[in-house]
Amino acid sequence: MEYTEYRFKLEPYDESFSDVLASELGDAGFDSFDTEGDQLKGYIQTALIDEKTIDAVIRNFPIDGVHITYMSETVSSSDWNSVWESEFHSIRIGDLVYIHDEKLEAAGDVKYDIRLHPRMAFGSGSHSTTRLMLQLLLTSADDDSAVESVDLTGQHVLDVGCGTGILGIAALKGGCTHLTALDIDIDSVLNTRENLILNNIEPQEVLESDLSKLDTSLQYDIILSNIHLNIHLSQMQLYQEHLKPGGQLLLSGFFTKESTQLVSLAEESGMHLSREISEEGWCAIELKKQD
Repeated sequence: MEYTEYRFKLEPYDESFSDVLASELGDAGFDSFDTEGDQLKGYIQTALIDEKTIDAVIRNFPIDGVHITYMSETVSSSDWNSVWESEFHSIRIGDLVYIHDEKLEAAGDVKYDIRLHPRMAFGSGSHSTTRLMLQLLLTSADDDSAVESVDLTGQHVLDVGCGTGILGIAALKGGCTHLTALDIDIDSVLNTRENLILNNIEPQEVLESDLSKLDTSLQYDIILSNIHLNIHLSQMQLYQEHLKPGGQLLLSGFFTKESTQLVSLAEESGMHLSREISEEGWCAIELKKQD
């Protein structure tokens, strides 16, 4: 899958301005962001680019006095791999989990050690949301000092937009019985399968698909989804249909200020907010379906 990198320069630059721009660009099809100096880097599938829509986002930027310019270039798959591998940073949550490049030694002082061969197209901008999702999945506390994991024994887990497979692998390490992982990007599907093998995990159901194509009769104890806000909004009803009564829906990939919109829609679908945590402006929420 071919991606294009856009570099948006904001004058004057402020982190809050960058967050607003990222939110607006998400509506235009961008699905990953990172920052570099006074620039916001946005990534979009080349086939989804609509220059008129992007220009309209800039022209109608809601904060007065901010001047935005941009440049773009198509990024090849090999370059994506180089970017991801160079920007991937280890993720650690207290004494519970350590996620690291396969080239690094395992940590001897954590409960779950997860090795990855990072072949993905996304950089360090997703690290906060990944960390938040792991925290919700593996602990019952609201801070990263928690060392006791939640018991996932016997749970059936669905990972929507699996990427490298980090979340699904963590769930399996935590005791879940079965994982179904979905991604529309074949590179993500192949990378997840590779990382399952790397962690000595038996083959799981990893599919090149999206949630709308999943058999509606299938239900799961836990659904994980770390993707863009608009996708969450568009498939909230599907989340509800695939979640068992009493099950947990863990969502991230959006800003703290956007959580209210998601929670309201979830409540309309028969789910309620159980937990909300944030880091560096990013948010993750745990929703539970009524029994």
